[in-house]
Amino acid sequence: MKTVRELLDWSSALAAVPAFLLLFLASHWLTAVAAAVVLAALGARFLRLRRRLGLLERRRLRAYHRAEVDALAARLPVDGNAALRTHEERLRAGFGFVDPSFTGSGALRNGRPIVDVITGILRDGEKVMLMGEPGSGKSLIAGLVFARLADEFAASPRKARCPVFLHLNAMRPQTRPPDAGLTRAQEQALWLKDQLAAEVTLPEAAKLARLLDEDRIVLVCDGLDEAPVMRSPHLLTSIVPDSLFGLLRVPSLLTSRTAFYSIYVDATELMTGFTSAGRLLPLRFEEQGAVFLRWYAAARGRPELAGELIRIIGGNPSLREAVARPLILRMTAEVLLDLVLQDHAADVFLSIGHGGETSAIYSRYVDKWLQREQAKEPSKLTWWQKGELIECVAWEIFSKSLASGRGWGHFELKDLLVEADELRRIAGRWLESSILVDGTVDELCRELVHRSFLIISNDRRRYRFVHKSFFEFCVARHVVKCLDERRAENRADRTELLLHPLPDEVIDFVRELLLTISADPEKRAATEATFLAVLNKVDIDAGTGYLMAAQQAANLLPIVADPHTMDLLRSGDLFPEHPFLQRAVAVADALHHDRHGLLDEFVERMEADHEAVSFHMGYNRIYYGDQAFGDGQWVDDNHPECGRFFRATVRHVKSPAYRRIRVMDLYTVRAMLRNPDRRRYLLEREEAALRQLAALIAEPDPGLGPGYDRQRVLLRSELTGLLPEPLPEPERRPAEE
Repeated sequence: MKTVRELLDWSSALAAVPAFLLLFLASHWLTAVAAAVVLAALGARFLRLRRRLGLLERRRLRAYHRAEVDALAARLPVDGNAALRTHEERLRAGFGFVDPSFTGSGALRNGRPIVDVITGILRDGEKVMLMGEPGSGKSLIAGLVFARLADEFAASPRKARCPVFLHLNAMRPQTRPPDAGLTRAQEQALWLKDQLAAEVTLPEAAKLARLLDEDRIVLVCDGLDEAPVMRSPHLLTSIVPDSLFGLLRVPSLLTSRTAFYSIYVDATELMTGFTSAGRLLPLRFEEQGAVFLRWYAAARGRPELAGELIRIIGGNPSLREAVARPLILRMTAEVLLDLVLQDHAADVFLSIGHGGETSAIYSRYVDKWLQREQAKEPSKLTWWQKGELIECVAWEIFSKSLASGRGWGHFELKDLLVEADELRRIAGRWLESSILVDGTVDELCRELVHRSFLIISNDRRRYRFVHKSFFEFCVARHVVKCLDERRAENRADRTELLLHPLPDEVIDFVRELLLTISADPEKRAATEATFLAVLNKVDIDAGTGYLMAAQQAANLLPIVADPHTMDLLRSGDLFPEHPFLQRAVAVADALHHDRHGLLDEFVERMEADHEAVSFHMGYNRIYYGDQAFGDGQWVDDNHPECGRFFRATVRHVKSPAYRRIRVMDLYTVRAMLRNPDRRRYLLEREEAALRQLAALIAEPDPGLGPGYDRQRVLLRSELTGLLPEPLPEPERRPAEE
């Protein structure tokens, strides 16, 4: 038994050795596993930190947000309180923001404040398109949305999305060659870094690409209609560079003028993924306008004058219509309050009433600003000389955009930038022609870019106008001042101002300014003589530019023409009976003299004369970007594309401002439908707009004469035969029963 016990003890001892070894090895394995888990956790944490914004990156972005808000605050109509708690509060307090009304689709529905609605959509990871007329507040709303998102990012940078503001009118062209080692997302991230290089150092491309893929970045893109286009609109499938188009996959707010959107953007590939779209409505003066005027008077320390401002604006129907845009409302408030405070006759705005109020407000606002700048310190330039120089800069930028070789369809004025060296050349040429100025080019440029709100820069290398409408106004004022040529021997040389088609926005200002000078006998006579000199000198067979100059002179001359000149224009004795020129005079006679006889005659001519309708269709298709400009003297190339021209025509039919030329608009649509390819194009892509047009012309308009009613009946009959579902019959009036 003893031996057996010893054997068992010995065997158990031997068994303990592998158990010990196993326990030893197991403990090391567990340690290794634990270490691996710890390392994996640390690695995952490190990777998460690598994927998230670091401390220094967050600080740089917060500084960038502050700088962007400061840039917006520099344009406040009154000083915002910098001590306010958030960026948004500061901007709201300084601008006196009044929530506008709007219409929308998708999640963008009226009923809540628009900044709340848009911000909520972006938080949900969706995209928004916001449209409005010039000066309707698109940029301010974009700024307020950006400020709110920046406030949220500052409060919770690890959870909130980071907003990035892209001023599309300052967008840089793609200069860096593609890197074969980068993914498409990294190339887009690198493009975004380059765009904002002067404002902020964004994370490196790979990390920024991941943040974009994870929707951690929100793009606020302001001014699609001002973005430099890489090619002419008639060649575009997308009106933005590929890199920006790719970036729009992230939560984005994109703003655009309504006209540009409806003509160039709607139903294009660019709108893919934009689940919500909205359009800003005009302010209602009795409610929103009056609220702003009371705020503005109080902010200027004179609340008792609010009633006077409301009385002056409310007593002028044209001015009431103009201030339906927030930008013009703010400018009007400042102009009128200054006039009242200086005991000037602010009631002059009650007696204008001829539709020139918008240009009058711009003129007084710009001049007053330049005078205030002049009073701050001595200057080499008088305030009016500085204004002339700024207008020359605007004209040079406009001329450059048309001479850039991008095609004659490029009339939306997207090239608002001027390089620093180019600005010096413009100032130098102006200095050589201004014998009364004692200064150097450097001094002039310093005056221009450092003491003027009109021209600003983010990087001191390129400069732009602070708002597109100021640019358009300055171009128009330059044209009108040059047309007021008192030296008879130089009048024909002013043809150069009219060689290129002026865009609608510039033409609107030109017409208002010409209406204003028509009240001054000397200016009116000199401007009329300049137009006549252009018409007498120009050889319309010498080239397309000269034909365009004659067409624009014939179209603008009726605004300043005396009765004798108008009789000559209507008779056709002033120039050859060219359909392009006949059309110009007929449109002007209808718009400015409320006479539709010439326009009815021109429409009848188009019905029988192929050349007349070809010039009409060709010019407008080139103007709106449906047709490339070649050597065809503005004639129609008969290609199917007509969508932009069609949408512009529908806009004209809707607009009261173009009521007098609706007879031509209706015939235009009939001409499109007469072409089989264009008819197919419109039925496939614009059926809803065709139905809307049919509804717009359902009722007669006796004031437009029998010519209009004939075109209305013919077009409605043709639409009834083409559209698959019957058109609703108009309600019969009691007089018709």
